[in-house]
Amino acid sequence: MVKKYEVYFCDIRGQEKPCVVVSPDEMNCVLPYALVAPITKSQRNFPSRMGVKLKGEKAQIALDLMRTIAQEKMVRKAGSLPDNLKKEMQELLKEFLVK
Repeated sequence: MVKKYEVYFCDIRGQEKPCVVVSPDEMNCVLPYALVAPITKSQRNFPSRMGVKLKGEKAQIALDLMRTIAQEKMVRKAGSLPDNLKKEMQELLKEFLVK
């Protein structure tokens, strides 16, 4: 089972792309899919993006590009977000989805 805030390389259209799991664990343990947000090196000044480092380079978690993906397409785990980024992502999701 995948867990919220874990980072996976996901098979998206035949290419492995880094994504962070956004869906809650209660959903992840019963459904065969998960909600993920891609991590992109493209820098955009969007309020739905948050900055992170990916292999020492600037990157962004793109909440505006969230998608549902089958858990079987989540090829390999790359780690998980540190606590400070988890909190930042929670706040950004609230702002992005509730407003």
